[in-house]
Order: sequence, then structure tokens, then C-alpha cells
Amino acid sequence: MSELDFEIRPFAEADLPTLQEVREAAFAPVFKSFRSIMGKDIAQFAYADAEIEQGAHLDEMCRPSSGHNVYVATVANRVVGFCGYTVNSESKVGEVGLNAVHPDVDGAGIGTALYGYVLAQMKKEGMAVAMVSTGRDPSHEPARRAYQKAGFERGIPSIWLLKKL
Repeated sequence: MSELDFEIRPFAEADLPTLQEVREAAFAPVFKSFRSIMGKDIAQFAYADAEIEQGAHLDEMCRPSSGHNVYVATVANRVVGFCGYTVNSESKVGEVGLNAVHPDVDGAGIGTALYGYVLAQMKKEGMAVAMVSTGRDPSHEPARRAYQKAGFERGIPSIWLLKKL
């Protein structure tokens, strides 16, 4: 997809229903991938309510008292992406949190622009380091590419292990 004209602005309360729609659309392949990797016998327990839990997390992130900063990307006044982050003034580490871009505008540079924007905000807030966590499975490949385009380079390999009891 070619570049689109879009704007980045702070989250407004009226954006939340659309952010939930963007989140659901963007993460559907991730949830499907994780369940496939885990297998039905484990996923039915370990990942049964993943979409609900992630939706509740987004609701919490968007509350004014949450400590999260949330920015949205809009195309023609339609919210098509979002990115949340937190800062720790003691450690000087900012963390990119839950974020998503609607698949309809995937590849238009919106994710990379959102990350660049929030990284600049973190720097303005005195952060010395930014971090982000993502999956290593194929469904997270677009996110990893976007994070790398935004300058994230060093990483700690991690794995989530499960066992059926």
C-alpha cells in the first residue's frame, strides 16, 4: 500500500470504540496463531479469554488515571491506529505498550510513524531508553519490522512455555 495522508493526535474518549475495533481486526491473526501454536488442548485454558483480557487492558490504558499515554492515527478523521506508552522517570525507560494499525491500512507507514511519534514524546519526557515487547511467531513479523524501522535494534530472546497437566 502506498503512503496515506494521516494525522497523529492524543486519544479522546470518543475514540475508544473505534480503538477496540482496530485492536480486534489487527490482533485476530495473532490470536489465531497463538492458539495454533499452543494447540487446542492448552489454548482452551491458557488463552481462552485473550481477546476479552486485551480489550479490558485497552479500556484501562485509556483511562485518564492509568499512567498510559495513548496517541491515535487518523485518515480522513477515521481512527486507523493507536499506540500507548508509559514512562518511568526514575529508571528513564519508556515502554511502548499495546498498539495496533487496522489491516485495511497496513503497509502505509502508519505504525512506523506512530512509533516515531511516541519515541519523540518519550525523549521530550526525559527518557534515555525505549523498550517494546513483541512475539517471535510469524504473526508478529509485521510488528517486528515496524519496530526495527523505528530504530529498535537490541533485543532479549524470550519464550513462553506451556505444559498440559
